[in-house]
Amino acid sequence: MVKVEFHIRPIELKDLDHITGACWENRQTQIRLLELQEILGFGAWEGYDCVGQLHCYSVTLPQWDDSNFPGYGRANPVSWPLGWPLLAAKEKGLKFDKPVWAHACFHVGWTLGSPSADPKYFGRGIGTEMLKASIQWAREHDYAGIIAHGGTKVAPAYNVWMGCLPWTTYASIGFQCVTMEEDGKGLPWWTKNEEQPELMAQVREAINAGHSYDELCSRLMLLRF
Repeated sequence: MVKVEFHIRPIELKDLDHITGACWENRQTQIRLLELQEILGFGAWEGYDCVGQLHCYSVTLPQWDDSNFPGYGRANPVSWPLGWPLLAAKEKGLKFDKPVWAHACFHVGWTLGSPSADPKYFGRGIGTEMLKASIQWAREHDYAGIIAHGGTKVAPAYNVWMGCLPWTTYASIGFQCVTMEEDGKGLPWWTKNEEQPELMAQVREAINAGHSYDELCSRLMLLRF
């Protein structure tokens, strides 16, 4: 097993030429977000290489401004890791008197210029460490809490494809489950995504092994401060 040494810090203006630009519309959007919320999220660095990113957004609930969200996230919210949690939060009537720090995309193993994620960075705790850094930062900057998209443990390819952490990771450090897809009573839409053969194979394997629908469903995870 290859040992990976990394350190976590916020993604700031000085980092824009050293990170992959996936999931942001353009440089102008990045600049606007930096002006609004100080940072774009968190990066994991191995030397001078950014090997992991967590994209974050300052949002208000129950209404939010989506002008700085990626286009595909506005057009089809469930295809973006922050989209469904926001819709679910609104449906559940979550309200806060201060902004909430919201987790969007986790990208581990994508370095600047790389065509795909390097699996040697998987399973090293990079996502969890970025999550912990984000919690500390949000507490220090007077946010009301954090909302996030908690993925499934039984189909890990979904978490890689969607860009999220398993809900159990959030639960292990104090997040509460507010709701889950389909109320846990049916299979979520992505279990029929034939464009992701590895994911579909894991879904079929989980069902054949007797896993219940709720074990496949994503969850809206919430940490109140």
